[in-house]
Amino acid sequence: MTLSHSYDVRALSPFLGLEVRGLALSADMSDESFSVLHDALVRGAVAVVRDQQLGPEDCKAIGRRIGKLEPHSILHYRHPEHPELSYITNVDKDGNVDDYGANERASGWHSDGSFKENPDAVAFLVSVAAPSRGGPTEFTSMVRACETLPDDLRQRIHGMKAFHLRGAGWKGEAKTPPLTEQQKATGEFNGAEHPIVLVHPWSKRETLFVNPSHTNSVVGLDKAESDALLDALYEHSINPEFQYHHQWRPGDVVFWDQRCVMHRAGRGTPSGEKRIMLRTMVTCEPHHLN
Repeated sequence: MTLSHSYDVRALSPFLGLEVRGLALSADMSDESFSVLHDALVRGAVAVVRDQQLGPEDCKAIGRRIGKLEPHSILHYRHPEHPELSYITNVDKDGNVDDYGANERASGWHSDGSFKENPDAVAFLVSVAAPSRGGPTEFTSMVRACETLPDDLRQRIHGMKAFHLRGAGWKGEAKTPPLTEQQKATGEFNGAEHPIVLVHPWSKRETLFVNPSHTNSVVGLDKAESDALLDALYEHSINPEFQYHHQWRPGDVVFWDQRCVMHRAGRGTPSGEKRIMLRTMVTCEPHHLN
């Protein structure tokens, strides 16, 4: 496709993240603009667009062009008028400190929704308020992690599956708020098995699909063997060379692919400063798990 507009795409780290300049995000963005965004997400796994002004309707429209909107399981943080969306915030509706949001939520490495039969595919955050320093979102490339596995470990995990259960990871750090009885009754949170190595449907590259927050165990191994194997994969995956840390500014929009990236909330937001983001999550066709 011949582009009618000038876009500047630059790498944010050696193995992860692309920033797109000259792109205006909106509910009615052109097919060309969406194609540029999607390409950056496929190639970079994390795509950053700065200086945007997106409202809830824009977020929902963009999310629907990627896949199916997926409401977050923590009901407390859902947008009051747009329940498909949710907030990440360190303050409550009255402006007081939200202890869970400020200190615990998403503090451990994870991939949202890996415990579902059809896991979340893509998420994006719109920065509403950002601290003067601290509070980054940290990402690590599970594609690069997979590519650099020692040969013996890579051969060992070939064809293996892991069981994922919400908040029941073998090495989880952050507490997960309980589900309602209605949520439990849906069966959506009963856990799911997924291959440890996936072939990504867009890039066709292999990626590790385990995370310490929701990956409970390796199918067919006893607990000691499972924990040891998952520990080895985890320690390899969080190599700083594989990471990109995004320092937020108001108006930033950051997209990432849950299927090939782990992420976590960074620490260090100064006391009294707000860190507020509006989140959109989507699922895509589950063929990537076949």
